[in-house]
Amino acid sequence: MLAVTFLRRLPVVLLAVCFAGCVQHLDPKPHSARNFAPWTNDPVPYRLSPGDVVALQFTLNPELNENELSIAPDGTITAPLLGAVDAAGLSLVELKKNLQRRYRAYLRQASFDLLIHSYGAAQIYVGGEVKTQGIYPLKGATDAMQAVVTAGGAIDSAKLAQTIVIRRRGDGRPMMRTVDLRHYLNTADTRDRVMLQPGDLVYVPKTEIASFDIFIDQYLDKSVPFNKTFNYNMGSSVFY
Repeated sequence: MLAVTFLRRLPVVLLAVCFAGCVQHLDPKPHSARNFAPWTNDPVPYRLSPGDVVALQFTLNPELNENELSIAPDGTITAPLLGAVDAAGLSLVELKKNLQRRYRAYLRQASFDLLIHSYGAAQIYVGGEVKTQGIYPLKGATDAMQAVVTAGGAIDSAKLAQTIVIRRRGDGRPMMRTVDLRHYLNTADTRDRVMLQPGDLVYVPKTEIASFDIFIDQYLDKSVPFNKTFNYNMGSSVFY
């Protein structure tokens, strides 16, 4: 009799085991959810801001090299030979084109590299099951795990294996993916290392995520000041 009862319940048991396995072992690859665009690793054009520092390195005129050109509060940099040049609000590509055009009046061949040396105003948001949720400055190369550490580290209820990264594409649409920071912490597997870009959101959940739509509706919308236009408001600060 017990054997018959067990056999009758076997499909239910197998279904429960299968469901539990699916919930606990989400593939830490890019996922899509309602209102989110497919994830891509394409860099989002960053708009320079006062406080950012750029490096100007010439190929044929190294005497003009400047490794730390700060963008002043008025939005300009002081470029060699040119003086004040508007920079704030431009992407790195746009600023380089402007500099090349102006350097043609002084140099036979204006060949140079323009790089971001450090960010002065770029920010990321870290929320969820971390000790100190908030907006943090992005200083140079930073990955998702480093962002969690910057926020004081994960608390006991955190599900690091299902950490969420949200990023806004160049067209303004948000993208979302999961990353297994627990696996990265234990193995240093670079597949679980996500380098952050200015404006990224890192969210460490405390629940198993079986449905991304449910997660967005029931958890993210209620836990952080998030909306589908990808704005974050915390006190008097506004994060885009």
